[in-house]
Parts: sequence; structure tokens; C-alpha cells
Amino acid sequence: MTPAQAAAALSDLPITDTLATVLAAQSNRLAEAVRANLATPPGGPHDRPWRQSGQLQASIAASTDGLAAQIGSNDPAAAPQELGTATIPPRPFLAPAATALAEPIAREIGRVLVDLLIHRLK
Repeated sequence: MTPAQAAAALSDLPITDTLATVLAAQSNRLAEAVRANLATPPGGPHDRPWRQSGQLQASIAASTDGLAAQIGSNDPAAAPQELGTATIPPRPFLAPAATALAEPIAREIGRVLVDLLIHRLK
């Protein structure tokens, strides 16, 4: 394949659509991990919130808009638990999940893009 042929083959790649699809899947993966971090039963370790009613856990959602993703909660207890207050220490559940999955998510996004390129250039 000549450089001109390669450029032509790559010019109409659905990169944005492919990225949007993989980003949505990986956002959901992260939301699941955040929900898992909110499954500590009452009386468990004090380094993350205890699951009392399940309301905070159920409020975790992922949304994507093109190449932007957002994972979080609209529960009023989320920010005080994640960041702490003057009277309660931080009990993060979002940041640890995001930190743990940052590299695996980046690798998966990269793998999908490489597969797209390889398939097109064959």
C-alpha cells in the first residue's frame, strides 16, 4: 500500500463514532466499579461510605455526549462522602475507582482504535 493509498483508506475512518461507542462502554464500566465501591456493609471499614439504604449506590450513573463522558451522582450525600466535611472525614468512592480503572480504560480505548486502523489498512 502506497502512502497515498493509506491516506485514502484512513480518510473516512469512523474514528469519532468508534471513540464515542468505546467511551460509552468504558463509562458504564467505571460507573459499575463506583457502585461496587458503595457496597460496604454498615460496620465495615471507615475508608468508604457504608451502604445503608442503597440510595447513593443507585444514584451512580454514566452519561456520554460524543467524546465527553460524565460519571457521578445527583445524591446530596455524594460530595460530602467523597470529599468530607468539617465533621466527617472523606470516604471516597469515585476517585479510587477512577484511579484503579484509568489505565485499563485507556488501554481498551487504544486497543479499539488500533484494531480499527489495522482492519482498514489490511
